[in-house]
Amino acid sequence: MTTGPVQIGDDGFYHPTSEADVIELITFARSNSLQVRARGASHSVAWSIYTDPVDGSLPNRSLQQSPPPGEVNLAFDKMRKIEWIDETAGLIEAEPGINLGWDPQDPFGVSTKENSLLQQIFDKGWAVNTLGGITHQTLAGFTATGSAGGSTRYAWDNAIAYRIVDGTGKAEWIDKNHPHFDAIGTSMGLMGIVTKIRMQLVPMYNIKGTEITTPLSGPTAPMDFLGEGSPGSNGQPPQPSLERYLKDSPYTRVVWWPQNKVERIQTWKAARVPFSNEGLVPYQQFTPDFGGQTEMFAGSLVFVLFGNTNPFRIIRLFWQKIGAYLDNLAFVLSQSSSGGVSRFCTYLSGIGVGILAGLFGLVLAFFSGLARAAFPTLLPFFNPTAKNRQEATEFNDYYWRSLCMDNTVSDSLIATEFTEIWVPIQHTQKVMNLYQDMFEKDGYAATGYFSTEIYAGPPSSGWLDPGYTDGSDEYKDGAVRIDVYWFRDNMGVPNCDEAFLDQYWEVLRDNDVPFRLHWGKFVPSYDFVNWAAYYKASLPRFDDFMALREARDPDGLFFTCYWRNRLTGAE
Repeated sequence: MTTGPVQIGDDGFYHPTSEADVIELITFARSNSLQVRARGASHSVAWSIYTDPVDGSLPNRSLQQSPPPGEVNLAFDKMRKIEWIDETAGLIEAEPGINLGWDPQDPFGVSTKENSLLQQIFDKGWAVNTLGGITHQTLAGFTATGSAGGSTRYAWDNAIAYRIVDGTGKAEWIDKNHPHFDAIGTSMGLMGIVTKIRMQLVPMYNIKGTEITTPLSGPTAPMDFLGEGSPGSNGQPPQPSLERYLKDSPYTRVVWWPQNKVERIQTWKAARVPFSNEGLVPYQQFTPDFGGQTEMFAGSLVFVLFGNTNPFRIIRLFWQKIGAYLDNLAFVLSQSSSGGVSRFCTYLSGIGVGILAGLFGLVLAFFSGLARAAFPTLLPFFNPTAKNRQEATEFNDYYWRSLCMDNTVSDSLIATEFTEIWVPIQHTQKVMNLYQDMFEKDGYAATGYFSTEIYAGPPSSGWLDPGYTDGSDEYKDGAVRIDVYWFRDNMGVPNCDEAFLDQYWEVLRDNDVPFRLHWGKFVPSYDFVNWAAYYKASLPRFDDFMALREARDPDGLFFTCYWRNRLTGAE
């Protein structure tokens, strides 16, 4: 390969330090008929991020840290600065590679809590309006895929201008007054390389909320999950429908375990409260101590058993999880205030747990079918239902620490992939019941052995954003988002024709329920012609986006086979 103006690193990435470097690399790529793509934190599926996997060796999963060879893949670990344009007004310009929070999977070793976007603006008294389930992502990566938090009320809308370099090497600011602003945000890197984002921040706030595990309905449930809701009677509190609950809750998510004899929901909700440093109780899905890490480790082993049948693969995965568990335990102990002897003894206990798990794995690997049969017994052990609403877990914390409710989940232990389906919120009850019928009919083939998460989604003016609305269509009041999870260590590819995820898309199409998909997660990898036609029909500004994309990238530097397949139907 011809040497470019910025030398390629040993890791296969180009590491620009300035916009000028980005322009030079685009000019170099254009001259040599090469593709150009930019990496964020790799939380999207790999083929949507990188240049074409030339040798076919790159799995299309998230957290693929290395790019395929031969093209120009950028990493922005050297472009992470924040510039305060007006500190008194909360106006900043941030470079694309800055992580929202600390990224524990950062392969470049530069991400810390202290140099994260959220920590730096918090130190100055400022905030953003919403966050996703984690804060590991880079600023540009999170923005480019239409990611959002669980709310119809608050959106990831603090970006007010993008500095972007197009496929001809031209750099320009595109702000909210520009006619193309709404094309640039959710653009998957197809409009150019973003080198800076201008953001209007909001004053710092805390959130206060609860989490509770309940049946799908009944006196303890926060809502009537499958039904129309009820006003309450005979001393029972009123229950809104799920649609009403999603609309009325400032921030919420519902984790649905739909399996037979397991049926339950875990409902997390929160609202904004004034900023305070007093009486803070963070939300932590898994606590940073021996108990929390061991619980997460046990859960990961259970999912390995559920998702695999080859005993030798199961044994190998068990030992991988043991290593990850001990690494995680060592890290949380290093952050502990306990004495050295106590930390050492705790780690020895972890080694003992790991050895015991490994020995059990040698036996259980050959009886994974028995483990799956025990699923209805095992899950309630990890996630019991509450006897009354007073058993809800309460939290009151800084928004940046507890709004991202999955930050304490280890990607190396509870490793997940998913498809994210956006449906106009008025179809909520119909969609939940279509899925419930599918689960009752097809059992574990439909439910799998993992959860499905239900969020709200805000309306958006972004042309290819899954929440796009012109203010008069079905998406104007927001969306219900269905995240169908797939354990990353499962065998198989879940988004092929007639694979696990296919049924979730097809039941909506068969019943004329409109929906759109999050572009960074699993989308169909089959029947590209018909799916491209579907995307075009469901997004009114699709043709405008594609025409602008071609104008901004006439040589197709950013338009990889992955995106041509999905957006044009070309094989």
